[in-house]
Amino acid sequence: MNAYTSIAAITLYLVAAGTQYRLINSPISYRSLAPGLLATLCHAAAAFTAISTPAGMDLGVVQVLSLITWLICVITLSASLRRPLHNLLIALYPLAAFSLIAELLAPGKQQLLQHQSPGVLSHILLSILAYSMLTIAALQAMVLALQNRMLRDHRIKGLPSILPPLQTMEAMLFELIWAGFALLTLAIITGGVYVDDILAQHLLHKTVFTVLSWVLLAILLCGRVALGWRGNVAIRWTLWAFACLLLAYIGTKFALALIIH
Repeated sequence: MNAYTSIAAITLYLVAAGTQYRLINSPISYRSLAPGLLATLCHAAAAFTAISTPAGMDLGVVQVLSLITWLICVITLSASLRRPLHNLLIALYPLAAFSLIAELLAPGKQQLLQHQSPGVLSHILLSILAYSMLTIAALQAMVLALQNRMLRDHRIKGLPSILPPLQTMEAMLFELIWAGFALLTLAIITGGVYVDDILAQHLLHKTVFTVLSWVLLAILLCGRVALGWRGNVAIRWTLWAFACLLLAYIGTKFALALIIH
């Protein structure tokens, strides 16, 4: 069942990406929305089936990345109903399809969690949500950086012509950062309360990089409020914070894999 829903989601994601590309200069419509919505529904079934197994929760790298790409697509798709973010889906849909292909090819039941408390599960969920939101913020920052450079070089055709004005893009970036920062704060709090031995050897680097990411985001938001930080300064701080979060997650997964083997 998981394979069928994964294949259906992959096909629908590619159709949705092609449709969105053909309608790149048009506002979001049912024609571009429908295949993406169906793809995320199939992806949800595939991702949750891969994680929730009879033997326990499988939190392997590809399983969690599949869930994260699903959340990114859902968040971006929902936000595009009120903000002009739908052109980002041209890149996000193939990324989600690739994560499903990796999930199909990778062996399952690599990192099983059994009989976890609701507190630990809430920490896991908040961590995944925070990572997803800040991934979208990092992508938004990279698009904003490219748009800013092209406008400075007086290249107004192509990407700048299909994106909202810089002020709108920047406002959207900080909305995403605020949301990601709030989720990351809750994830850190629940981790400190519910996770035993959070400073143990196999979790230490995750804790350090996660807290460092939180500090960088806090400095960025304080700079935004107090000093009006924007443009390249905001982009750099966003990408640094995301890089720390990426190291926290990927580094932990590889460390656990080495310990297991």
